[in-house]
Order: sequence, then C-alpha cells, then structure tokens
Amino acid sequence: MSALDDARRAAAELLRQTTGSELPEWRPTFLGTANEPNAIGPVCTDPDHVESEDPSAFGCCPEPIIAVDPPLVDYLVALLNGDRERGEQ
Repeated sequence: MSALDDARRAAAELLRQTTGSELPEWRPTFLGTANEPNAIGPVCTDPDHVESEDPSAFGCCPEPIIAVDPPLVDYLVALLNGDRERGEQ
C-alpha cells in the first residue's frame, strides 16, 4: 500500500464521519471577510443555505472547512472532485 493509499483511506474515514460520504463534493468557500475564496469544504446540504447566494462557510456546513491560500482553492477543489468522479477512495 502506498502513502497516497493510506492517506486516502484515513481521509475517507474522517469524511464518512463528518459528511456521511467518503467522497463528498467539494466547493470553494470563504472564511472571515475575504474578498475571494480562501477555503474549501464539502458542499452544504442544508436546504436553508443557498450557496449560490452566499458561498461562505457557516455552522450548517459539514466539516472539514480547510483554510487554503486563494491561488490553490480551485486546484484543490478540482483534485478532490476528480477523485470523487473517478470513485477513488
């Protein structure tokens, strides 16, 4: 087993506990009063949180919300969602 396989397995377990899915869909989000996305997190499933109207991270959003340097946000979301699309766990 490779280090990447071990890391994916550990992440899948955490995500299963926090989101209910080993491969949640990820999104750019905001922490604080940033002018551009500065974090990533699983898509919020709360029907009262309309992400297209306010993409910020709130208490209703599943963990983990991960602070990220803005230039890396889209890249990391694409990587994580790519794993999801391939069904890689």
